[in-house]
Amino acid sequence: MKLLEGKIVHLCLPKEWEAALQRGTYRAASLKSEGFIHFSTPEQALESAERYYREADALVALIVPVKWVKAQLKWEPGRSGEDFPHLYAALPLEKVETTLPVERNAEGRFIWA
Repeated sequence: MKLLEGKIVHLCLPKEWEAALQRGTYRAASLKSEGFIHFSTPEQALESAERYYREADALVALIVPVKWVKAQLKWEPGRSGEDFPHLYAALPLEKVETTLPVERNAEGRFIWA
């Protein structure tokens, strides 16, 4: 998807995004428990959705240009030895370039909506 080149993706529940809009910053639970916010590349995002959001019907994908968060970003090994981007800071809303819906298709798989 050309729109996502040079970007990283964080998936969250719609209610988590709504709370962030009220606060003015996004703080995933992992920031407190692990010290970073989990991100994926666009190519990894839908697999991450399937793996970690089995009970969800819809998600919000936060799209962040790598260059906007580069100083706080580390690429570290995750599942299957793939490197994943981890943001070692809260995410100010102005760093989110756009959001995209991620929903389940007729077969029950997550897709970009």
